[in-house]
Amino acid sequence: MIRQGKLIAVAAVAVSLAAVTGIAYAQSDSLRWEPCPDGGAPLECASVAVPMDWRQPGGPTVALKVARLPATGKRMGAVFANPGGPGKSGVRSLPAMARKFGAEVRESYDIVSWDPRGVGDSAPLSCPPAADAEFARLGVPDSVAERVRYEHVTARWARDCRAQSGPLFDHVDTLTNARDLDRLRELLGEPKLNYAGFSYGSRIGLFYADLFTGRVGRMVLDSVVDPTSDEADFVAGQARAAEQAFTDYQASCSSRAGCPLSDMTVKQARAWLAPLLRQDAELNGLLPNILRQPATWPSLDELLGELRAGEYQPGGEADGSEVATHAVNCLDLPDHRAPAQIMAEARRAATRYPLFGRMMAGSVVCTEWPVPPAYHPHRITARGSSPILVVGTTHDTATPYEWAVSAARSLTAGRLLTVRGTGHVAYGTNACATGLLDRYLMTGALPAAGTVCPSA
Repeated sequence: MIRQGKLIAVAAVAVSLAAVTGIAYAQSDSLRWEPCPDGGAPLECASVAVPMDWRQPGGPTVALKVARLPATGKRMGAVFANPGGPGKSGVRSLPAMARKFGAEVRESYDIVSWDPRGVGDSAPLSCPPAADAEFARLGVPDSVAERVRYEHVTARWARDCRAQSGPLFDHVDTLTNARDLDRLRELLGEPKLNYAGFSYGSRIGLFYADLFTGRVGRMVLDSVVDPTSDEADFVAGQARAAEQAFTDYQASCSSRAGCPLSDMTVKQARAWLAPLLRQDAELNGLLPNILRQPATWPSLDELLGELRAGEYQPGGEADGSEVATHAVNCLDLPDHRAPAQIMAEARRAATRYPLFGRMMAGSVVCTEWPVPPAYHPHRITARGSSPILVVGTTHDTATPYEWAVSAARSLTAGRLLTVRGTGHVAYGTNACATGLLDRYLMTGALPAAGTVCPSA
C-alpha cells in the first residue's frame, strides 16, 4: 500500500424548548459585537451559546464565533454566508466571501458568517497526535483484506478523536448546524433568512429550507451538494467532477506557454500521471484542489513541470481540518457497505476515473463511524418557501452540475441558473452570474427560467 497523506468563551443565553418546536424566541437576547478587524476588513465578532444537543435545549451549550462586515450604506438587513467545507471557518473566510457580493449588496446588507460547531473558534474537534499520525500513514486499500484493516484503523482513529473532543463530536451534523443558523438569524432580528451558501454551504441552506421552510428569505445556493446522496454517491460525483476538471485543464494547455503537458494527449497525460498518484496519495489529494479553479491552473503547470523533471517535493502537513470534515460528512452521508462491496466499486471507479477514482472510492471512512448518521438522504422540496436560486456550473470541478439540476427540480420554488464553463462556485468569478445573483438579493427578482450565463 502507499502512504496516504491527509486529504481532503460561552455567552449566557436563555434557551427554551421553543427553539426546537419553532415557537419564536424571547426578544431579550442580544449579541455583543466587538471589533475584530481582519486585514483591511472592519469585521465585528461576537460569541453565541447554542444547545450542544437541540433535543435537550436546557442542557450543555457550545459557543459559536460569529462575525459580520457591517453594511456600508443604508442597511436593509443581513445576508448570512457559508464558504463551504465542511471543516472551513466562516469567520476567517468572511473577507474573501464578502468580495463576491457587488457594491450595492455590500452597501445594503451586513454580510455575516460563523464558524460552524466543531470548526475554527467554535469548540474545534481534535484528535490525539498519535491517532492522527497512524491515520495519516494509512494507504489506499487495494484488496478486501487491506480494506478491513483500513476500517479497523479509521474506526480506532475516530473513537480516539471522539474521546478527546468530548460530547460535541456527536452533534456536528448539518441538521444541527441549520438549527444553529436559525438561532443566529433570530438574534440578529432578521424575520427571514437571507443566505448565500457555496459548495457545502448549499447543504446547510437546503437543510435549513427543509426544517424552516417559512423562514426562508432570499437564498442563493451555488455549486450544490445533492441532498439525496449517501457517501457512495457523494464520492462518485466528486471523482467524476475532478476527472472532468483534469480533462478541461489538459484541453487548455495550448493556451498557456508554461503548461508541461502540451506535448501529450489527455490519454497520454493520464497514463503518465496515474502511476505517480498511486505512489504518492498526497498528490492525489492535492491535485483536485488545484484543479478546482482555472485561475490556479498555472500553479498546477508548475507542480506537474516539477514532476516531469523529477524535482517535486511534498508540500508538508495538511491544515488540520480533516476530523471536522469527516465528522460532518459521516453524520450527513450514511454508508453501510461491506468491505467487499467498497473494493468492487473502487475497482470500477479506477477504470472509469483513472486519476482519482481509486483513491476517492477506496478511502471512504464512514462505514465504521462511531456515531450513527443524523440525516436520511431525501429529496428536499421546501414546499411553501420563498424562491430559492440554485446555481450550477456545467463543468463544476467538485460538485457536478447534475446535482444542481436535481436540487432545483426538487425544490417547489427552485430556480436554476446555469453557468457554462469550468470551475467551482460562479458567484464572484462569472460576471453574468454575479450580476443576476446581486439583483436577486437586492430586489428578489429571479433570472428568467432557463437562463444560461456564458463562460466568463
